[in-house]
Amino acid sequence: MQGNLQGLKEPSKTGRAAVPLLYAALGTAVGVAVGAVVGLFGKGVEFFSAYGAAHFSLYVWFLPAVGALTVFMLRRWGHGGIGMEAAFRASRGETRGFALRNALFQFAGTWGAHLFCASVGREGAAMQIGAAVGDGIGRCLPLPGARKNLIVAGMAAGFSALFGTPACALLFALEVTVVGSIRLRALVAAAFASFAAYFTAGLCGLSHFTAEIAFSSFSLSLLWRLFVLGALCGLAGLLFCLIRKFSQYFFARLVANAYVRALTVGLLLSCLLYLCGGRYAGLGTNLVELAVSGGRVYALDWLVKIVFTAVTLSVGFLGGEVTTFFAAGACLGAVAGEWLGIPAAEAACLGYAAVFGAATNTFIAPVILCCEVFGGGAAVPAAVVCVTAYLFNFGHSVYNQRVREDVWTRVLRRYRARSGALPLPRRLY
Repeated sequence: MQGNLQGLKEPSKTGRAAVPLLYAALGTAVGVAVGAVVGLFGKGVEFFSAYGAAHFSLYVWFLPAVGALTVFMLRRWGHGGIGMEAAFRASRGETRGFALRNALFQFAGTWGAHLFCASVGREGAAMQIGAAVGDGIGRCLPLPGARKNLIVAGMAAGFSALFGTPACALLFALEVTVVGSIRLRALVAAAFASFAAYFTAGLCGLSHFTAEIAFSSFSLSLLWRLFVLGALCGLAGLLFCLIRKFSQYFFARLVANAYVRALTVGLLLSCLLYLCGGRYAGLGTNLVELAVSGGRVYALDWLVKIVFTAVTLSVGFLGGEVTTFFAAGACLGAVAGEWLGIPAAEAACLGYAAVFGAATNTFIAPVILCCEVFGGGAAVPAAVVCVTAYLFNFGHSVYNQRVREDVWTRVLRRYRARSGALPLPRRLY
């Protein structure tokens, strides 16, 4: 009898050993699917951004109508299950999934925003498209936990396909959903999905930004300057989080009706963008190119870009933030580099990654991003700047992330529950 029971357990062990291979195959399938879909999405963003910029003086005035239509679309068919926060909750199994229709919302909303010159990014849309595709594949499988893991894999694939940084995309998707933790259970699926999406998007003709920069040799005198640059980038990321939260609260209280809010704030944005000559419209890639190539960058370019993006997203437009983080960080780095005695191009590259890390409360992914985009010579200075930026964002994030409790926090929570003590103040996210 005992021998029979042992014989029944063997297939279970064999099955568990085969699970990583199964997730590798599933991750590859998700990556190919997401790479093709995001490849189409990215080509559309490039086309509509260029077309809108070519007709900027006319098309920018249609921005209020696009905002109102986006609000109508999400209220009519969204049912509250859209956004990065909804994707994060689905990846943790806290909701019933991330509906495939969210991908259609991102196509329509983001393409419309870029056609009419809104100051938004594209990464959030790509990651949500990836999450929707991953959930659509995962829900068809009887494998326990498949939906959660494939949603994370889909987010990694969406980021990788759009930006051409597969290693960064992998670590970002594993790192960003829970603060203080890395989602190792989704590692295999996300790794295969990220690299499969990268190659698939390349076959679809999606271009990616890279620039080979020769970084200065590392020294003690350079170390403190990198530390100061990292602190400035961390505070810039924190400032974006605060402006994003405040603007959403402020405009919601000022104009209660969502449609009127999108129309009025959209009109205000149109006027300001027109007065600025379109410098802060769109993704902000024009600012990145100026900063990295040594072009004319103004002292407050980074702040103005942050404000435009935060206000645009807070009133209902779709898109993303990460590309605008890149633009703001590159401008801040170029300006601060001149003051700190760091070559402007090098400082712009470091700021490009560090503000992204500070605003998303990550520090591993931005270091890898800097190496993938600007070359391996960026590894040591990027590590210093990005870790410092992570420290100086003081635990805040533009996303509503779940925080993994450490031992001390868990002890305090149990003590408060037993003693009836007053709760500690919460952080903003």
